[in-house]
Amino acid sequence: MSLSSKIFTYNLTNESFEIVSDYGLKAVSLKLTSGTATITGTMKVGDKSSQPISLTLNEGVTINSDEASGVLQDLTIDATSGTVLIIGRS
Repeated sequence: MSLSSKIFTYNLTNESFEIVSDYGLKAVSLKLTSGTATITGTMKVGDKSSQPISLTLNEGVTINSDEASGVLQDLTIDATSGTVLIIGRS
């Protein structure tokens, strides 16, 4: 992490949150701390559309852009029945 990186932290409880490119996030870490939650992308690969993936209680997942100038976009975190801790990096 460079010294110029900024950090976003949020406790997502009983709501959804969509990460869009305008936010400038290059990486996001998620941890389900209670209930249930899913993450869903919007990218289509061939004839396969993105589907929701369930988060596992108390296990973290990190999603990042490998491109130096790339940012994450179109990722939905659905915690309408749970709590997800979010840490993002610009």
